[in-house]
Amino acid sequence: MIQNIVIVSGGRLGNVDFFRRKLNQTGDFLLICCDGGARHLAGTGLAPDVLIGDMDSLLLEQLELYEQQGVKVIRYPAGKDFTDTALALDYALGLEPQRIQIWGALGGRVDHALANLFLLVRAKEAGIAACLLDEYGETFVPVHEAVFENAEGCLLSLLALSSRVEGVTLEGFAYPLEEGTLELSESRGVSNIIVAKRARIHVRSGHLLVVRYWQKDVFPEAD
Repeated sequence: MIQNIVIVSGGRLGNVDFFRRKLNQTGDFLLICCDGGARHLAGTGLAPDVLIGDMDSLLLEQLELYEQQGVKVIRYPAGKDFTDTALALDYALGLEPQRIQIWGALGGRVDHALANLFLLVRAKEAGIAACLLDEYGETFVPVHEAVFENAEGCLLSLLALSSRVEGVTLEGFAYPLEEGTLELSESRGVSNIIVAKRARIHVRSGHLLVVRYWQKDVFPEAD
């Protein structure tokens, strides 16, 4: 059984050294690249196990090299109905792993970034932990609960991805909450701070987007 799957999408990857360090901490994993996401692997010493997409963003020479190396290539027509990242996630969910990391899913096109955020709901509904990662932080939709250890001082924001998120309980935060409700388009969950060695989020119903930054006061810069 595959425990960890790493998906590399075609958006902004960011700090490659940070990417490699995180992968070294992941243990064994299956590496899936979404078409042009394979370009992010240049210089990392990594090759995908699976390459998915319409192959419109990858040089023919690189594609042929991967095929010669035995990479599994799953091609889709250019007029497909879903993004390469969505197709990669569906493939990953079909393997029933315990965890899925998605890199290169944020930055660049706003429409793609938003679509990737909503993919987290699909993973949650399948009962599989998935997150979007970059050097600034992690973004995920917890199935029911999320626990943070030794993350004091880190900034964290909560946003509803469904019309209502009910039974939200926050423990170990500067602004705690007990059995609260967050509604779509509401911003009162933005910019909380972890203040305890062990912090906990519990959700009774609905889809709660969690954005947790790795370091205090270190955020993406506006282009």
